[in-house]
Amino acid sequence: MHAPTREPLTRPVQFFTGKGGVGKSTVLGALATAAARAGKQPLIVELGFHTSSSHLFHSPNVGYEPAEVAPGVHATRVQFEPALVDYITSRLKLRLIANLVVKNNSLRRLFMAAPGVDEIVTLHRVAQLAADDRWGPILVDLESTGHALMFFDLPGVLEVFLKDGPLRQLLDSATALVQDEQRCAVHIVTVPEPLAVNETIQLYGRLRERDDLHLGCLFINRIPRLWLDEDEQRLVKAELEGASGTEPWAPDLALAEYLVQRRKTADKCLRGLRRDIDLPTMAFDAHDEDSFDVIAALSKAIEQTEVW
Repeated sequence: MHAPTREPLTRPVQFFTGKGGVGKSTVLGALATAAARAGKQPLIVELGFHTSSSHLFHSPNVGYEPAEVAPGVHATRVQFEPALVDYITSRLKLRLIANLVVKNNSLRRLFMAAPGVDEIVTLHRVAQLAADDRWGPILVDLESTGHALMFFDLPGVLEVFLKDGPLRQLLDSATALVQDEQRCAVHIVTVPEPLAVNETIQLYGRLRERDDLHLGCLFINRIPRLWLDEDEQRLVKAELEGASGTEPWAPDLALAEYLVQRRKTADKCLRGLRRDIDLPTMAFDAHDEDSFDVIAALSKAIEQTEVW
């Protein structure tokens, strides 16, 4: 395992992105578990309508207010309306009035229709949590690669339209957090599979071009197990090409050959990632256990690197 340097993982706010289905939330959960064991107060911040923390940690559904999902690990889900109330409260200073504003159907529709308001209040919520001494590190589970790019692109787009006013002030405040190299890092999670690797390399290239973001680490998840050594691989191939190809155990040999090829593909992908992506890297072997057990296994591997 090539352990990442301590600095990126010890920044107060950390964003995680990657192609859908690479196990990003599992890696994030393992990092949070390792951080909690090291005496930190990790808070997982989830976006969107669905949460992963409750499933991964076998805990009740995660809501807007931070709740403990595992020993020392808390999670929250950013929801638009409560986040909007928090934002309006920060401007009006009275939560009662903020609630009345949000409950006004016309104003509510106006806020929801306005481009970028969802992302702005989400950034405000992250900044709000970052200012709370109870939490650290804050681990933000972004959605798929495309959404993450849009999430980070949006402030630059909105700067053209928001010349002044409260939304511009909020945008500037949230952008300052994301752009602060001492406070924020963006991590990439992937798996050693061709499609995921291609998308990851493209994502890395786009993120690296930006001066306003600070890349952290590359996490390579679910590396297939090496089931057979070289002598066993040659034996399986010979048996399949010989008399055993028509025997009842031929499907078992074919499965073994498939697993060998899968690992070879993964090794090729790993070489490509390490060649094209210049980031501190942490790699995790694939596990077949329940998600809770996978988090336990990955968190132990993280603890061994002593990144905290």
